[in-house]
Amino acid sequence: MPVGMHVVELPGSLQALCASGGLRYTFIRVAAVWVEGGMMFSRKLLIIVSFVMALLTLPSAASAANFVAGKVAYVSGSVSVLRDDTLMPLEPNATIYSADIILTGNDGRTKLAMNDGSSIYIGRNSRISIEDYTLSHTSLFRGVMNLLWGKARFVVAHLNSGNASFSVRTSTAVLGVRGTNFIVSVDMPGNVAGKPAARQVTPEPMPTTVLLQDGMLSVKAVAKRGETLLNAGRMAVVSKTGDITVRPFSREDLDLFGSGLSDAAAGTVAPPAPIQPKVTVPVVVQPATVQMGTVVIQTRGGVTGQTAPTTIQVPVSVQPPVITQVPAN
Repeated sequence: MPVGMHVVELPGSLQALCASGGLRYTFIRVAAVWVEGGMMFSRKLLIIVSFVMALLTLPSAASAANFVAGKVAYVSGSVSVLRDDTLMPLEPNATIYSADIILTGNDGRTKLAMNDGSSIYIGRNSRISIEDYTLSHTSLFRGVMNLLWGKARFVVAHLNSGNASFSVRTSTAVLGVRGTNFIVSVDMPGNVAGKPAARQVTPEPMPTTVLLQDGMLSVKAVAKRGETLLNAGRMAVVSKTGDITVRPFSREDLDLFGSGLSDAAAGTVAPPAPIQPKVTVPVVVQPATVQMGTVVIQTRGGVTGQTAPTTIQVPVSVQPPVITQVPAN
């Protein structure tokens, strides 16, 4: 049976609507095929179908950009966010979006409280970008973090869906998460010195160290094929060439790599010194007689019938108090 083809152009108003709000218009023409002699599509219906298909074929990157991913739980020291090519200080309670890049200085650290209940602790001298953070209702559907250098601790909420994923990428490793608490550390590459805040950065590969405290973690090297499953209580080091070394981590390892990556790193404000109550101490005064000498008194009109002024010396005794403190109850 012969088949015909009819091409419909989207009106300019719909093209503009597709292009607005950061959405890229992917096509403006759609073909409708029908069997000759059958039911014909109206022009209006074809326009509606064209518009819906255009929305459905928008690239996933556009949907991920500028989505609210979480909030800043605390900030200590120098912490900035690079957003839309603008570098600005990161403030407590600020909103975090997909595509944000977080940078910390020598004394900087922060905690991000993500909308799915996950927490991300970022240590000093770090750069981490939120490549994607998409939720399905209140649960994480897809989270992608890129730790270019520095260290971070990830406490990932339970992934409710089998299709949900959370991964951390570095220059040498890809870490796949399955409801996990883990620490990742990457040294700062030498080729980024002096330009840590540049949006486009391609750091040279640096070894990745990961310590898994809870859950299970998939560790893949960028330079080599294969996957290593990491269990709780163990750490892995991925070399520049892709070699993966696994061993149990010690308390010293946890202190070294996990320093500053907890709620305790937020610091606490010292409470004001307590005001000491004013205590009235009762005293007991005991009399004592002390001979202090004499006082000279001169009379103006004489004394005992004498007409000339007379000087009289009168002995004086003073009783100063003796103070004894009585302990307060």
